[in-house]
Amino acid sequence: MLENIDELLTMYDEKRISRRQLIGALLLASATAPLAAAGQQKPAPPERNLTGAPPPKDALFHGRIINHVTLSVNDIDESRQFYQELLGASVLLDGRSSAQVGYFDLLIDDSFISVGKGKAASIGHFAIGLDPWPGVDRALDMVQKRFPKSEPRANQNRISKAAETRSVMLRDPNGISVQLGSVKYQL
Repeated sequence: MLENIDELLTMYDEKRISRRQLIGALLLASATAPLAAAGQQKPAPPERNLTGAPPPKDALFHGRIINHVTLSVNDIDESRQFYQELLGASVLLDGRSSAQVGYFDLLIDDSFISVGKGKAASIGHFAIGLDPWPGVDRALDMVQKRFPKSEPRANQNRISKAAETRSVMLRDPNGISVQLGSVKYQL
């Protein structure tokens, strides 16, 4: 049981699970400890979503979090202040001095909102953190084979100093831009 607790704490420290998930897992581990001590095996429950329905068996990846959403806004400073005051967001990355039009990445727990100057307020793309993350090359190959019309391409964030900055960009059937990456992408 101590090994399980140690693994859970490592997952939390590496931001692979949230605080809420850690507490739930610790409660579950403590509740099942008497069963394990008695030599009884508890079958693993099937993975389920919030509605109780099992996920599709043929899913290409396991999306674990919405890593971030990128917004085009009229005033990045005003939007930064709004999200900081509304959600307690902190500045993860200040990109106002970049060669681009400028942006802020605003950290909210295990996710972030990116706000950048745009002609009209809109959602630029959303990013999904995958677990496990197969790496850019493997993920790109998998998407190309299964969804060749999605225009998948590898992406590298050259400005971020984070350990994980590579991802896959693609378009859904409606043309919406989707980014796939590690749950630790840019965090």
